[in-house]
Amino acid sequence: MSSLSGYDSEACGFDSVSQSKRLETSTSTQTSEFGEAGIGCQTNFSKDCGSLASPSELNAEDDVLKEYPPPGLNAFLRKVVPGMLEQLDQTDREMLYNSSDSEEEEAVVAKLVQEMKVNKDTPGLGSGDHQTASVLALTWSSAGNSLAVSIGQTQHERWCEHEGLIRVYTVRRTAGDKLVHSIDISEKNCVTVVKYHPSVAALLAYATSSGEVVLCNLRNSGNLNEGMQLTSPAGCHGTRSVSALHWADASLANMFLTMQIQNTGKRRGASDQILISAGSDGTLNVWQVNSNLKIFENVVSYSLNGSKKVPAPDISCFDFIKSYPLRPCDEKVADDVFVVGTKSGSMLLCQVKAAHRIVDSKMLDPVYDMLDAHGTCVLDVAFSLQRPGIFASVSIDSELRVYDINQGSPLKVICLDVPVSCMSWLPNNPCVLVLGLARADKQLVRLYNVSGGRTVPVEGLAGCGTVTAVAVNQSGTCRIAAGDSESNLRIWELPARRIRLTNEDLEF
Repeated sequence: MSSLSGYDSEACGFDSVSQSKRLETSTSTQTSEFGEAGIGCQTNFSKDCGSLASPSELNAEDDVLKEYPPPGLNAFLRKVVPGMLEQLDQTDREMLYNSSDSEEEEAVVAKLVQEMKVNKDTPGLGSGDHQTASVLALTWSSAGNSLAVSIGQTQHERWCEHEGLIRVYTVRRTAGDKLVHSIDISEKNCVTVVKYHPSVAALLAYATSSGEVVLCNLRNSGNLNEGMQLTSPAGCHGTRSVSALHWADASLANMFLTMQIQNTGKRRGASDQILISAGSDGTLNVWQVNSNLKIFENVVSYSLNGSKKVPAPDISCFDFIKSYPLRPCDEKVADDVFVVGTKSGSMLLCQVKAAHRIVDSKMLDPVYDMLDAHGTCVLDVAFSLQRPGIFASVSIDSELRVYDINQGSPLKVICLDVPVSCMSWLPNNPCVLVLGLARADKQLVRLYNVSGGRTVPVEGLAGCGTVTAVAVNQSGTCRIAAGDSESNLRIWELPARRIRLTNEDLEF
C-alpha cells in the first residue's frame, strides 16, 4: 500500500477512476477500512438527459416532433365539442344532481309558491261557537289551473248548524301564475268534500254534512244560481254527513251506465258521467249525472253489511281500484273492486253488484271480504296509481299500512313517529305518499317512501299547525296544496324528478 500512496503513515481512501460502474464493495487492512465505489471524480465528465421517446421514435421527421398539438386534434374537437354542449343544454338540469356514486340521498327543496288566508274577508263564517273556520277539503282541476277550497267547521256537537263556503281559485298569468280568487259557492251546511272531475275541468262535485250531493258546471260560473247546479234527491244518505266522493273512470263508468240501461231501458248520453258518494249511515250511492241535460239519477245503492243484520258501519273513506287496460294478462286485476274504511277501523273489500238481481235494493251488500282492521278510525285509503291491486291506508293513531287485495293481512305496517291527518299518492312516483301532519311544529307536509319505509328528505315544507287537507296535482309541474285548521292555504312546487328511487323501491 505504501507504493500506492507514497506515504508510510496511516492509510487513506480514494475514489476510483474506472469508467465501469460496479456494486460497492469493501475491503480492509490491518490498520483501517476503506470503500471503493464506481463514481465520478475530477477526471470524469457526466451529462444527465431524459426523454419519453423510444430509440425508434428518434428517427421521426423533425416537423412532426416539433408540432403540438398532434395533427387533426383541433379539427376533431371543433366537430365534437359543439354537439356535446348542445346535448348538455337539452338535458334536464335537475337530473345532473343525481350522483350514482353517492350513497346518501340528497334533500329535495320544495318552493313555496303561494300562501294565503282563505277566510280573511268572511269573519262571520262559523260564528256562534267561537271556533275558527278550517279548510275541510281541497281539489285540483284536471288541468291544474284551478283549486277549489271548502271552508267550515270540523267539529259539531249534534248536527251541523253552520254555513258552508267553497272558494274557487284560478291561476292567472297577470298575477305571476298565482292563484286568484274567482268565485264563491255558498251552502247552508258545511261542505265536507269537494271533487273536480278528472278529465272534464268544468265539472265540480261537492257534498255537505246534511247528506246532499251537488254537481256544478263552472263553464259559465256567473250562472251558478240560475239552474247550473244539480242536487241529489233528499234523504239519499239518511241526512247524515257525506264523507267521500269519487268520479268513476271510463271503464267503471261504462259498467254502471250499462247497468242503468238494463234497469231503465233509457239510452245514455254522450256526456253522462258516474259520481259515487259514501255517507256516515253506511250507504254508498252511484249517480248518473249530466249537467247539460240536467240528469241526476241513482243507478244503484249499496248498504254495507246490510245482509248480515249488523249495525251499518260509519264510512270514513273509500276508493275504487285503478284500471290497467294495457297490462299483460298475468298482471291484470279485477276492475270492479273497491275498498271501504270505517271510523271503527274496519277494512271492507267490496265488489260491484247489479241492482236488478235483488228486489230490495236497500239490502244490496257489496262486501265480500274483510281485511285485517286498523285499531282506530281510518282517515283515508287510496289505491296505487301504478301498482295493480295495491292500496295504502292511514289511521288516526299514525299507523300506515300497505295492502294487496289478494291477501287479508297487510304487506307492510308502519308506525309513524308523527300524528297524521290525511294523505295522497304522489303522481309519477309509485311508492311515495304525501302525508299531512297534525299538530306540526316544524314541518306541515311529509313525503314518505312506503316501500323503503323511510322519510324522503324534502326541505321547504316548514310551518306549524294542523293540516286538515292535502291535494296533489301533476299537470306539468308537481304542486302540493295544503290547508290547515286556521284556514291557511299553502302551495308548494316540488321537483318530483329529483326524488331518487332504487330497484327495491319499485317492489312492495
